[in-house]
Amino acid sequence: MTIKPYWEISFQSEPVKSEREYLEILEEKLREACRLRFTRSDVPVGAYLSGGIDSSITASLVSQYTTSLNTFSLRFEDSEFDEGIYQNEMAEKLGTEHHSIMISNRDIGSVFPEVVYYAERPILRTAPAPLFLLSRLVRESGFKVVVTGEGADETLAGYDIFREAKVRRIIAKNPNSSENLELIGQLYPWMERSPTNTPAFAKSFFSKNLDITDPFLSHRTRWETASNILKMFNPDFLGTVSSASVIHALQSTLPEQFSKWNSLQRDQWIEYRTLLSGYILSAQGDRMLMGNSVEGRFPFLDHIFNDFADNLPADLKLNGLLEKYLLKKTFKNIIPESIIHRPKQPYRAPDAQSFFFESGRHEWMEEILSMEMLKEAGIFQPEMVSRFVKKCTQKPEKKMGNTDNMRIVGIISTMLNFKQIIRKEKGPEKKFSSPEHIVDRV
Repeated sequence: MTIKPYWEISFQSEPVKSEREYLEILEEKLREACRLRFTRSDVPVGAYLSGGIDSSITASLVSQYTTSLNTFSLRFEDSEFDEGIYQNEMAEKLGTEHHSIMISNRDIGSVFPEVVYYAERPILRTAPAPLFLLSRLVRESGFKVVVTGEGADETLAGYDIFREAKVRRIIAKNPNSSENLELIGQLYPWMERSPTNTPAFAKSFFSKNLDITDPFLSHRTRWETASNILKMFNPDFLGTVSSASVIHALQSTLPEQFSKWNSLQRDQWIEYRTLLSGYILSAQGDRMLMGNSVEGRFPFLDHIFNDFADNLPADLKLNGLLEKYLLKKTFKNIIPESIIHRPKQPYRAPDAQSFFFESGRHEWMEEILSMEMLKEAGIFQPEMVSRFVKKCTQKPEKKMGNTDNMRIVGIISTMLNFKQIIRKEKGPEKKFSSPEHIVDRV
């Protein structure tokens, strides 16, 4: 028996077309990808609406194949994460039967054991939890299939990490330029606690890892930030794993032509191979959908569309620091200007504040964070974890940094894995009950 990939990412050198030609081809191929995923079904198909451009486009394109499209959205009680204004605007424009679910911090913490049960792996973010609750709403509304906008950020360079990498390469050429801080300041308009608000920190953060020959220049700083959780590990356990060996293993899989690709293509390949397959389409995507027996369909990941999009000129994907340039230009006539021109806001959810609140923490956390279970698991240093948990209890999440947020979610999800998988304790029973605040027909 031979196991081989059904499709491989391929960045080819092709004759350059005019921008108009690229625009027309992109529209044609994405329309066809949406048609296939909406019409090839023997059950009704709904669509997610996040409030961003990607799901707005896919919902708009599939709406032509039905007289009553049902759309589904996540709302957050915390305004920092909520995109309801844009969701409602798009739903009204399309005239959809719109359903939304309002998520509180406690909702996320309450459902988190169930989320980790279906993820079957440690995670560093709570973002899968609201999506799990959203797919539950889809199922309760009588739908088993939804079209979503996943894949556009990888395919058409929508993530901040691509903009970050571009800025790093500019800084590497002239590290002492007085314009560097101004350039960095353009990166995170959506962040309430942007690192660029502290010039000294921003300068320090962007002065790291500036070796332009490093194949992982775009991702290395983020990997190093995430690896801070290793400080919490039991030294004996840590001796059995190594982040360096993981990076070495990834480097050994780099295609022969990797060095011939432009810098954006190299960054995209790494993102495809790591975050997309290992998290976006796994812990955060399919597993949260299938946990409620819902199938997700992703037009932006159509392999024919990808063969075209991967080979677009870099400046049609990331034009200066404007992400998804050609996509926005292609569909500007069917998407409201407020959505087309809004600053990129990645999907996020409240992290530590979902677990800790003024009156304490969720009851299910007591056992997994007890000294007894921490010692039994042997993964973390119990005393260090205990001190850190105390810090989280006393310090409002609004003031917690990105590293601490990832650290606490990583510890909690790992200990849930230990309880559910290693201890083989019964996982949560499947049930279809959503948080209280559900709004229908917005």
